[in-house]
Amino acid sequence: MISIILVSHSKKITDGLKEMIDEMVGTSDNVKIFSAGGTDDGRLGTNPIAVMEIIEQCQDDKHILIFADIGSAILSSETAIDLISDEKLKEKILLVDAPLIEGSFVAAVQALVDDDLDAILNELENI
Repeated sequence: MISIILVSHSKKITDGLKEMIDEMVGTSDNVKIFSAGGTDDGRLGTNPIAVMEIIEQCQDDKHILIFADIGSAILSSETAIDLISDEKLKEKILLVDAPLIEGSFVAAVQALVDDDLDAILNELENI
């Protein structure tokens, strides 16, 4: 199982992207998509604690890929990773250097075909 976490300042962006990816990959045992946009009170912003909590939900997954759009979304993702104390879990996490929309979409579709991390990263190089 590959988990993909979408991080943006806008919940509308990550919710919409999750909806689009879910529509394309359907219900799959290979990939799960999580939306982590916005703040808890609905404002624009990011929440590293929310990202960390999603990561912790994915502890049994093979890989956890985080896609973030800009600035503090990336910083919040890095902070969330730093907050993880379980080293085995931390080893599964990758903050992917790829565009949020195209990257997460390609990674999800590739994970349906092959959940090998190298295969996914190889596809992302073609974006």
